[in-house]
Amino acid sequence: MNEFQALTTAIGEYTVDLLGKDKLDGLQVILNPRELSGFVSIALRDRSDEAQRAAIVEMFDVERVYADEVAISFVFVDQIDLTADETASVPQYSFA
Repeated sequence: MNEFQALTTAIGEYTVDLLGKDKLDGLQVILNPRELSGFVSIALRDRSDEAQRAAIVEMFDVERVYADEVAISFVFVDQIDLTADETASVPQYSFA
């Protein structure tokens, strides 16, 4: 495992721990090593505004912890797309 895959995995595992496995239908982290940016897709079991607001608060902590290494963006999705054809060469972490 190279350093970017290790960072991607660390971000994914930390995010799952903060949000709670029981609250997630899935989570995917894709890291772009050239731009030092990460993109997190979050599929919550409870898709209410309240649940999303609570997750956003936790994601601020994820962004803060990894701010020196990578810029993180995130989005809420209905489901995680595990077909990663165009991102096959970049480090990824998936929880489903």
